[in-house]
Amino acid sequence: MDYRNLLNEHQYEAVSTRAQYCRIVAGAGSGKTRVLTYRISYLIGERGVDPQSIVAIAFTNKVANEMKTRALDLLGGMGEGLTVSTFHSFCAKFLRKEIDALGFPNNFTIMDEDDVNSLIKSIAVDFGFKKNDDIVKKAIGFIGYQKMKGNYPEDIIVNKHDAPDFKKSVEFFHEYEKRKVAMMSLDFDDLLLYTIRILQEFHIIRHKWQNRISHILIDEFQDTNDVQYKLVKLLMRPDTCLYVVGDPDQTIYTWRGANQKIILDFNVNFKDAETIILDRNYRSTKTILGVANRLIANNKKRVPKDLYTENTQGAPVEVKILKSREYEAKFIVDQIEKIKREHPLVSYNDIAVLYRAAYLTLPVEKELMSRKIQYRIYGGVKFFQRKEIKDVLAYFRLIYNQKDDISFERIVNVPARKIGDKTLDILKAEKNAQELSYLEYIRHLEKFTTALPPKAVLGLTALVNLIDSVKAKLDEGLEAYPQLLQNFIMDIG
Repeated sequence: MDYRNLLNEHQYEAVSTRAQYCRIVAGAGSGKTRVLTYRISYLIGERGVDPQSIVAIAFTNKVANEMKTRALDLLGGMGEGLTVSTFHSFCAKFLRKEIDALGFPNNFTIMDEDDVNSLIKSIAVDFGFKKNDDIVKKAIGFIGYQKMKGNYPEDIIVNKHDAPDFKKSVEFFHEYEKRKVAMMSLDFDDLLLYTIRILQEFHIIRHKWQNRISHILIDEFQDTNDVQYKLVKLLMRPDTCLYVVGDPDQTIYTWRGANQKIILDFNVNFKDAETIILDRNYRSTKTILGVANRLIANNKKRVPKDLYTENTQGAPVEVKILKSREYEAKFIVDQIEKIKREHPLVSYNDIAVLYRAAYLTLPVEKELMSRKIQYRIYGGVKFFQRKEIKDVLAYFRLIYNQKDDISFERIVNVPARKIGDKTLDILKAEKNAQELSYLEYIRHLEKFTTALPPKAVLGLTALVNLIDSVKAKLDEGLEAYPQLLQNFIMDIG
């Protein structure tokens, strides 16, 4: 492959570098994803690096999939075994193989944000609070903050002078961890923290993974937090190559723990580290870049660079200050109609309105509707966050992990089985008294004296029997999983 002609001078330098530690400072629109994918291709195709020894980390699953697809296309079948994933995906796969070192089952369930909130609200009710009390929000925020810092309840010291809400939040945290472990579940933070714990405590496992990995490449390195950075260093041996791409000027996730010092101090923390700056922008006009460069130059913590482009000068940047959202919406739609008048061949499909948050769309939508302009909203609820999708996944998780009480509570009355809140409270109290999960208790309901209504018992027993039947068929492995699960969904109704 002719890398020199496919890349600009600085991109080629970044792709072909032989430095063990390399920091690519990639300005906006400078082709950083291109550089990363070509770097992977170059390592495998030109340097003969084993694809199985390369781990590339991206910020989102979407970018990871795109990077892997592009790299494999460049390699033409030579990239089998290549790992391109997010930190969380990498750790999830690691734990499926290694978590038994901690005495934890590898069929653990991964809880998403909704599951975490549901569990904490359930704890609140058992603590005598209502689900919407202020302490619930505080406990959710407290637990998230502590785990982002790498802390578990045993790491937190409570003094008698601490505020009552702090003390209560620590109580929530202890109970949250206790119940989560009982359900054989991990949250997203656990994926990283359990991986780190295994790598720290079990030298044989750490050396095994260090010996597997010769090259680590990380995208969006400016948004790396301390926990992620600790994980990276644990995966490295003295001769591991670390290649990071990012831009301190684009750090936007400090509120989620991103530590800008990690990229800024890269050449301090790694001796003889090379820094390559990608400063040619392919996306914007000269005018936009001029404004951006003058604005970002005021930042104190950055790697100095001036983006340039060979694109056209472009229209001037305008700033409008308007009295209200309604005036703003009117101005936006006026501009759209002006574009249509001046450029008759332009379609509404060619015009986009960008906004910071979903709730800001309403005034613009009203204005568009009043002028009979058709529009489409992009974004909204993600596929895996849709209620019906989460319901189906909850059923699948129960097949996989019979201790997953959060999933059970989600679907126990979906579709309706005459299991109201009062019935669920009775069931919860009875199964807790026996120290069993919901499924375990219902499966052996005939052994216990129950206050559940007879209709509820029938519905619950039928549900558990169906789940057990599907699990047995899956374990036999005689039928295709997709068809079995499809039939399961149909049988549920």
